[in-house]
Amino acid sequence: MQSARSSRPGPGRSLAAAALIAVILPALALAGCEASIGAETQDPYTPGQGVHADTDGLRLRGVVAVSAVDGSATLVGTILNQSSVDDALETVRFRGGRTALGRSPLPLRGRGIRVLGVDTSQGKATPATLSGRAVRAGVVVPLTFDFRRAGTVTLNVLVVSREGPFATVPAPSKPATP
Repeated sequence: MQSARSSRPGPGRSLAAAALIAVILPALALAGCEASIGAETQDPYTPGQGVHADTDGLRLRGVVAVSAVDGSATLVGTILNQSSVDDALETVRFRGGRTALGRSPLPLRGRGIRVLGVDTSQGKATPATLSGRAVRAGVVVPLTFDFRRAGTVTLNVLVVSREGPFATVPAPSKPATP
């Protein structure tokens, strides 16, 4: 004779199933967090205006272009030479535009700091200007910095209006030359 079995699970099976679901669902939900690896919030960023870059012992910090009128801007930023070896900023360039540095090449002493565009607590600034049709507030301009020892660095630099925190940045003092 066959014995009749109930198709309904007993109380022990229900508790085991509930416990299994209680463990698996949160694990699956948390596994979704893995999808955020490499998301923009995981990458270093500048918590303000201006961009940063590091190359072969040099650190470019807070680089931004400040424009009072379309077509020209003052390049603002700081270059820190973390190396004990001297270097020099030979040129700053961008496609379709012109640049001018107060001194070119611009010496960068080992373990020294060079400020561009506006005087800061770090030192007196070297004038740096940009000019060209692409230079207008709200535009990002790819600037290439050519260093004698450290090589070339290209930064996507935001052009901002000369207002708010940038209201005191001096307007370009002389037209940039090719």
